[in-house]
Amino acid sequence: MSDTGKAKNWNEAALLDINPHEHDFQEFKGSDWLVNNAGLIRGDFSINLSKQVSAFANGAGGRLFIGLDDDGKIDGGVPVDAKGGGLREWLEDVVPMSVEPSLLRCNVYEVGRSGPDSLIREGCAVYVLEMPSSTEAPHQAKDHRYYLRIAGKSRPMGHLHVQDVLRRNRHPRVVLSRLDPYGASERLEDGTVLLQFRVLLANEGRTMAKRVGVELVVPRPLCGRAVRERMADQGETHYTQSPGKLTFFRFHPVPIFPEQEVYTVTIWIRVTRRNLGLFRSGATIAWRVYADDAAPVVGARALSQFLVVDQALEIVAAGM
Repeated sequence: MSDTGKAKNWNEAALLDINPHEHDFQEFKGSDWLVNNAGLIRGDFSINLSKQVSAFANGAGGRLFIGLDDDGKIDGGVPVDAKGGGLREWLEDVVPMSVEPSLLRCNVYEVGRSGPDSLIREGCAVYVLEMPSSTEAPHQAKDHRYYLRIAGKSRPMGHLHVQDVLRRNRHPRVVLSRLDPYGASERLEDGTVLLQFRVLLANEGRTMAKRVGVELVVPRPLCGRAVRERMADQGETHYTQSPGKLTFFRFHPVPIFPEQEVYTVTIWIRVTRRNLGLFRSGATIAWRVYADDAAPVVGARALSQFLVVDQALEIVAAGM
């Protein structure tokens, strides 16, 4: 099973901390949705599961909790021996195969007792099924219908919904997959520090991206003359200025194939005495990724999350 992204550390504390409301990305099912009074798998579980999986995968993805009541409270959990002691492994097999076409990615987590005061019964567990939005959508449930999460419920899709999903998957989905420091920081003669970052793009869709571009938006105080000179020498981008920010644009010179991840651009930032407060208050590098006729994919990352930035702040502050 492939991860849908950075895995959450699911435990009982995390279950108690979730928003106790169902919505388009979250559904609660009691333990009796999976097993009957005899502790055996319910006969209607397979078809009911397929409706939920279809709905999440055809939409924006989400999480299905088995062992939580309608209020999001732990109901004691599902016996882990309902399938000979391998209930999690069984779910990992049946969840992706519950729809047509099968899911390429999903996660199944088993949350057991956390101690003597646990709300989960001995020999039981709560199961968390994570399903991402699927690039293979639309997915058909076992009743030969397509489902979608609408107003917190899994509902049959109408013809227009199905057509919309089909159109969505005709476009590539190119995202900024990595924004990482590159090389050592460079201390200049005036006591400031230059940091270099490399950007990678990935095509998560199933359609080749023929024309791809990325904009990187940086607060203007982080882009002094030294940064602009480095960017000009690199020859990869051109920039535009607007109040408080600079926007660097890079047109990727070759198509990006499905599941391909490629280097795209390098960017520098400068740490000075005057912009220390800006870093500490949450300055970001923001981006917008364009791919053919698909809607732009946007995002941002706080620079304070990088260890190399913290180190540069200390160097500059120490020289004040």
